[in-house]
Amino acid sequence: MVDFLKGHFVKLKSLVVGAVVAGALAACGGGSSTPTAADSSAQAVPSPTPSVPPTWSLTGLPSQPGDNAKPILMVKVENDPTVRPQTGLNHADLIFEELVEGGITRFATVFQSDIPAEIGPVRSIRHVDASLASPIADIFVFSGGAPKTMRFVEQKVPASITVVTEGGVGMYRSHKHSAPHNVFLKPAKLIASIADNASPSDGFFVRVDPNKPISAPTTSPSPIPSGSATPTTAPIVVTPTSKVSIGFSNFENPVWKWNADKGLWMRFERSTPFLNIDGSQFGTKNLVILYVKTIDAGYRDPAGNYVPRSVLTHTGPGYLITDGKRQKITWSKEHVADPVTLFDVAGHQVGLPTGKTWVSLVPVKDGKVKFTTISPSASTTP
Repeated sequence: MVDFLKGHFVKLKSLVVGAVVAGALAACGGGSSTPTAADSSAQAVPSPTPSVPPTWSLTGLPSQPGDNAKPILMVKVENDPTVRPQTGLNHADLIFEELVEGGITRFATVFQSDIPAEIGPVRSIRHVDASLASPIADIFVFSGGAPKTMRFVEQKVPASITVVTEGGVGMYRSHKHSAPHNVFLKPAKLIASIADNASPSDGFFVRVDPNKPISAPTTSPSPIPSGSATPTTAPIVVTPTSKVSIGFSNFENPVWKWNADKGLWMRFERSTPFLNIDGSQFGTKNLVILYVKTIDAGYRDPAGNYVPRSVLTHTGPGYLITDGKRQKITWSKEHVADPVTLFDVAGHQVGLPTGKTWVSLVPVKDGKVKFTTISPSASTTP
């Protein structure tokens, strides 16, 4: 095992900025070579470029100017039953849940708009974390990793991301749990220690015009990647949904129930409410299920368990679940450093609704997802 890796780099990200070019054309009239007063007043006047209200990078919610350039912090957090409730999850803008060894899951938690005082327990990385951190993170925190995983992350994660592991600024051992479940982070201390830690970001999911329905094609649709859906006339089916049960393994089976009063999907561990550190139940605005290929990571954990490796590149099926409804989608991500683009069944680009989002990376082969709707519930397959 590699104990820690520390990096400190200046992050540069590209923004797509539209430029408006306007030219003034002089009008000529009556064959006269001398412009008249009327001619002068008829000159074309460029239309002002409409201002776009500022929003947070990860949630799309309203913000103050410049907020989307605040640092994006990704922290690996454990989900072993013995460490629940975890600290800081309810502050995250975006959380990814991934399958790890022993049938348990682990979280990649992402913060920008709301930085908690403490986050943890912090745990080690997996290969798929390179695909999660590379498009968005300014700072990536974890407690270490297996040599094969560390080498992969070193090769794939851009040098512009500050990588911090156990022993870094703001990380400490807590008395809340026994080792190795007791590494925690004080994020404000870490962020303050890093110069030039902020850069604008467009978020993890490619967004479309927020004024259009989430299933509408964009004005100039992006080319559909090879292997994903091509535009068709297939009807878009949005199904009322009250409960989502996800089987990552025989061991980890989270359940999400729609709470219309709160406008949130509330998480349960089977029938037990999944709690925040303050005793409240965890909820999120949006759920995204991405079916992913799972392969052998090439090593075993200390207990001898097979270590699965989720692959979040290329394309696959999934679901976008929000506001008590679900629709089928296809996801596309060509390279590790690319954001994810979503398409509906007709092949049109889908925009992620605003608000906090939870993304479940469900094994395409062995994972199981079951929905409860107004009609009898039915199991789904990719």
